[in-house]
Amino acid sequence: MHGDAAERVSLGDALREAEVSRREGRKNPAFAAGLSLLFNGLGQAYNGQFARGVLVLLGSLLGLFVLIVPGVAIWAWGVYDAYRTAKGMNEGLVPYRETSVLMIVAFVVVWAVTIVSLSAASAMLLVMLGQRGML
Repeated sequence: MHGDAAERVSLGDALREAEVSRREGRKNPAFAAGLSLLFNGLGQAYNGQFARGVLVLLGSLLGLFVLIVPGVAIWAWGVYDAYRTAKGMNEGLVPYRETSVLMIVAFVVVWAVTIVSLSAASAMLLVMLGQRGML
């Protein structure tokens, strides 16, 4: 599965690409960037950097809550970092880390739980502010 980052990517695509990456010992930089574009931090998980992906996710979400620009900047950096890291792994400049299908699934679960939790917390805050007449 080779294509540009603008392609629509599904979890099934990510899992198939993870298996190809594992078998061939190569990463698809455009696919890594596309994953991070759609789910901030997922490209890092595809590159075998689960913790780094979670940090990109949390950093971009925190930045979006504080001020939009930092969150977007961290998200954009995550897309670039996923691309650069995958390319570096293919060129032998960055140590290769195997892609784990379990890591991809776990990251999507972490991503979904984080988004749902933050959405619920934001809704509760808006309700509380509304009840106090602050909105």
